[in-house]
Amino acid sequence: MKAGARIVAVLGAALVAWLLYRAAPRDVTLVYDVSRAQGATGLSVRIQRGDRWIRSADFELPTPGGQVRQEVKLRDGAYVVQYGLYAPAGTSRGERELQVTESGVIVLPLGP
Repeated sequence: MKAGARIVAVLGAALVAWLLYRAAPRDVTLVYDVSRAQGATGLSVRIQRGDRWIRSADFELPTPGGQVRQEVKLRDGAYVVQYGLYAPAGTSRGERELQVTESGVIVLPLGP
């Protein structure tokens, strides 16, 4: 009887630890690939989860058609990245869906 109670206790503790691990924010590097946006000089991004605004940032593009990196901590789940690309010819806007399931690098192609 005692052995069964110990097994249940250990399994319960493992389940709680796993749930806490899955709920912790993950280190994610978002790489915004703006190579399709010829002539773009600036980038504005806004990360949303549902109706909640999580993070926003503005970047100057050092070289047209390059990439920009952003280090963020995000929990597992679905997000929307709204963006604006700024160029002398005008501004283009769009959005990309983002799914976070693990830590690491996620490349998001942006532009027309």
